[in-house]
Amino acid sequence: MRYLPASERTEIGGDFYEAVTTPAGLVVAVGDVAGHSLDAAMVMGQVRHALRAYATEGHPPRAILAHLLTSVSPSASVTLCVILIEADSDTLHIANAGHLPPLIRDPDGTTRYIREHGPLLGLGLPHPPAHRVTVEPGSLLVLVTDGLVERRHEDLEHSLHALAELVGDIDPDPEEACTTLLDRLLPDGSDDVALMAVRVNAPHPR
Repeated sequence: MRYLPASERTEIGGDFYEAVTTPAGLVVAVGDVAGHSLDAAMVMGQVRHALRAYATEGHPPRAILAHLLTSVSPSASVTLCVILIEADSDTLHIANAGHLPPLIRDPDGTTRYIREHGPLLGLGLPHPPAHRVTVEPGSLLVLVTDGLVERRHEDLEHSLHALAELVGDIDPDPEEACTTLLDRLLPDGSDDVALMAVRVNAPHPR
């Protein structure tokens, strides 16, 4: 997990990540509150603390998003991806509120984005059921905010493709992956960066 503040601004940003261990499994999330101001930081704090509380209470990802709808001001623009990694299972439950798609790297290096998503928070719109995905043991799950991949005058899809290719080639160890992604992609400092990499139920060595 990594967080880099925007170097071009002195204001506090709204990018964040979270990980909560629950009886159902590990709940991970990455979110982005639009803006670089004290207001954005306050909204980020509210969303992050509420998310942790709802996850600790055992709510599944879609229910967490539904509860957060009442916590976010209509004037705020918040993207958020919440994923439950089931305990002792290879199943992910993904609820994405307008955030960049999560990236999965299979053990053989194959990568794919999970692009199903609902509307961002703050619009007051209902969210579809969480998307259920089964992955191979030892797969790497990568979540990012747009500060890592978005560049001025560059197509976002091109940047996401480059990220997927890089993740397919690097060391799948989560800490090594985070370090390599920041070194190789060289964020331009115009936006905050939140980055999370999680190994999904890696098989135990015999």
